[in-house]
Amino acid sequence: MKEMPKLKIGKYESRYPVIQAGMGVRVGNAALTAAAIECGGMGVISSVGLGEDFHRSLKDYEIESEKNLSKEIRKARELTGGKGPLGVNIMVVLTNYESMIKTAVNEGIDFIISGAGLPLRLPEFAKDRVALVPVVSSARALELIVRTWQRKYKKAPDAAIIEGPLCGGHLAFTNEQLDNPKEYSLEILYRETKDVLDRYSLGGVPLIAAGAISVPEDVLKAIEWGYQGVQIGTRFICTEESGMSEEGKKLYVSSGSNDTVTISSPVGMPVRVIKSPLVERVLSGKKEPFACPYKCLRSCDKNKVLFCIARALLYAWKGNIDKGLFMTGYDLSRVNDIIPIKKFFDDLDKLARAESSSHQENRP
Repeated sequence: MKEMPKLKIGKYESRYPVIQAGMGVRVGNAALTAAAIECGGMGVISSVGLGEDFHRSLKDYEIESEKNLSKEIRKARELTGGKGPLGVNIMVVLTNYESMIKTAVNEGIDFIISGAGLPLRLPEFAKDRVALVPVVSSARALELIVRTWQRKYKKAPDAAIIEGPLCGGHLAFTNEQLDNPKEYSLEILYRETKDVLDRYSLGGVPLIAAGAISVPEDVLKAIEWGYQGVQIGTRFICTEESGMSEEGKKLYVSSGSNDTVTISSPVGMPVRVIKSPLVERVLSGKKEPFACPYKCLRSCDKNKVLFCIARALLYAWKGNIDKGLFMTGYDLSRVNDIIPIKKFFDDLDKLARAESSSHQENRP
């Protein structure tokens, strides 16, 4: 590698080709997002579960969600002195998907990342005022988005995040595909999704790798494959700035890859998580007693699912290991300490400089 490339999404550019994943509930908050931006990356606020007042959220989920998304965006801007690039992650399966997008746009967000479903109507709600980044796990999904956006909105993605089967959180793969991750590796997915962009004359749209990117070497490897950047989740959960509880962070760093498992999420997709007591109960088929306080997910049938994912993620945020759900990437064995996020970027910078120096010395 000659030098560390910058990442450009629309008119927004970061010094390092790294996006901090928008992780809910309250993990990807203003503090983590601002720290990522200050370090030279792109910061992303998760739009899920931001309500500060539990009782008001029960009665006015949508109003509380919109109000606190605005608050987090403003707080991140304040912490960074107005710097960016600042984005939000808004899942397609949210019942208040449209209103959350409009709230983010009205707050002057720089870009919107959207997955957990196909964001086919995203340009309609965003009105060309922000950069739009769909999340996909296949060339087929990317082509459907590209074709739909061009036909209905005369709009192309400003970038696309390509999630591989080793990603954390919700996964757009079947269980059979997850059992054969090498067949759907990020390297293979890059070639297939790049081919889609080339066929639609969109070769300049950045592709961003996500999944099992835990150390600076992984960033350089993804760049060598052809990606213009990476998205990092699990490694950044275990930073001093993340919103995860200290008890939760300790669970992550004390766990390994063999401590992860995929279960069926109320969202209707497989989700990779740490084997917590809650997960063990779910795997045994035991239903967790709960009411449906939020009605936050369109695809969730409270009468059929075994647990409330919103409550489980809130328990994780609070540090309740027994009742919490801890989403994770597969490559947990290489995340074994809690660091300031700046350390990751400093290590990446050192590695890139070393690689560049080695390249210079090896020139003929």
